[in-house]
Amino acid sequence: MAKAATKKTTTKKAPLRKRARNKQGHYIADDPGTPNNEAFGELPVPSMKKYIGIGLALLLIALVVLAS
Repeated sequence: MAKAATKKTTTKKAPLRKRARNKQGHYIADDPGTPNNEAFGELPVPSMKKYIGIGLALLLIALVVLAS
């Protein structure tokens, strides 16, 4: 007896949020008079600069190794 095909559903994850802090490192409280929540901030999207730098470093190392 064959089983019926199951439908896979994908769920979107909520964006990662982190407690917002001020310059001294203390948590920022939420202002109840505003519709958005200031106590939580969005995490920054990681940039590709780090990966580009690692790639360039590996390329330079490969060139030095092959040249010698």
